[in-house]
Amino acid sequence: MRLKQEKAYHHGNLRAGILQRAAEVIAAEGIEALSLRGIARDLGVSHSAPNRHFKNKAALLSALAATGWLQVRDATLSAAEETGNDDPLVRLNAMGRGYMRWALQHRSLFRSLHHPDVNRFATDELKDAISGFAETVREAVKKTQEAGRHPDVPLDVLSLFTNAVPMGATTVLLEPLGESSMNLSPEDEEALIEQVINLVVPLK
Repeated sequence: MRLKQEKAYHHGNLRAGILQRAAEVIAAEGIEALSLRGIARDLGVSHSAPNRHFKNKAALLSALAATGWLQVRDATLSAAEETGNDDPLVRLNAMGRGYMRWALQHRSLFRSLHHPDVNRFATDELKDAISGFAETVREAVKKTQEAGRHPDVPLDVLSLFTNAVPMGATTVLLEPLGESSMNLSPEDEEALIEQVINLVVPLK
């Protein structure tokens, strides 16, 4: 049976299957419950099969986080494109909303992006994904500054602020106290996202 299962995971399918199962385990049981041997058992492959793609749990977390950063980058850019507007303030505002929506819809993956093991054993793939996202936001912030948003603030400081508020607000919302105290409906959640982002990037 395991040989048949392993043959079904060819041409990179096993790597994708491992990442998908890892996200599911984190969502259900937390990062601490994640193990390559457990994933192998869940997928019905030999316990050594995942090691062909990930040498250890840290490498798996790093790859999963890289996938997350690419997803959040795509979510922010898609939100900007969906505005159909060239105004940099409108686009950056939409990017912030897209970021928070993605994070709240992919809570476990969002948490994994900032897990200590992920940062400690970050691969070049993950570092590239993080820097790519940071540069995407920085360029969008630069355009808003050129349009008159906080023109006297150093760009690096303004980029830090623009990133920190939605990231911090989402982190607080995902803490047990935040989740239990807010208890938001989808409509209220969207309204909260709008309020937070409008504080960061006010629209005229």
